[in-house]
Amino acid sequence: MKRLFYFAPLVLFLLIMPKSADSASAARSQPLHYLEKNSGRYEAFQAANPGIPYDTAIAYVNANTDKAYYEDIETIGDPSAIRAFVSKHFALPSNYTPNDIVAISGGGELRAEAAEAFIKMRSAAADAGLHLAIRSSYRSHGSQVASYDLVAGNYGVAGAEISVARPGHSEHQLGLALDIMHREGTVGPLTGQGFGETKEYFWLLEHGYEFGFILRYPENYVHIQGFTYEPWHWRYVGLRTASIMHDKGITTLEEYYGKYLAPDVRQTLQKNRVPKPALVIPGATRHAAAY
Repeated sequence: MKRLFYFAPLVLFLLIMPKSADSASAARSQPLHYLEKNSGRYEAFQAANPGIPYDTAIAYVNANTDKAYYEDIETIGDPSAIRAFVSKHFALPSNYTPNDIVAISGGGELRAEAAEAFIKMRSAAADAGLHLAIRSSYRSHGSQVASYDLVAGNYGVAGAEISVARPGHSEHQLGLALDIMHREGTVGPLTGQGFGETKEYFWLLEHGYEFGFILRYPENYVHIQGFTYEPWHWRYVGLRTASIMHDKGITTLEEYYGKYLAPDVRQTLQKNRVPKPALVIPGATRHAAAY
């Protein structure tokens, strides 16, 4: 009887240990951008989108893409950051205006860093016999109101919702986004889909990241971003971010935000001291060294 009494705790420990070990192993196997508080949302999103890789699904939830558009909106803490994330779930402060907007030769306005990067990119494209022209660039909050109202008046609210950001949710107000065309006056008034068939577009797909630009609304992501394919809309995020996205095959800024920029994710990454990916861009030094 005494022997049984002595062995009882050991038996209990052996019964519990595998479960605890399995639990610890499962926790260690989660990607670093996994947030326990979002576990239920991850499961629901993955169930609704089984074709999306698990770690990408986690990132999309961290970027609030599982929520209804324009509900439970978060205000951007630092809209002046080059990597500021604006979407249908994240809004600019109502009074935000960039303080370093500059005019670009040939037309258009952007923040100084983005403008300089575009000029270098335009020059590189010209060296390749291509022409990049700006159709639209910086828009103030008031200009975005007018733009949204115009599209809504012509195509209805439903058409505007997938074509134009609501005021306060536009990257154009950041001064970091521009709509590009290959010749002045040749792009359609609303969609500009024709640009997606040009040599300039395919050049941008291959080289845009070398200057810090990304295609912001790629094809087949309307269910994630809430906007239709916009081959003309390019966003300046800085050379490092654009390069990481290119090298790691990250297609949307939503995924990048959910993996690296969401506040709780950043705390986890800092805690685990994840080193920044190496920045190596063969052949791009001449145009992008400053970024």
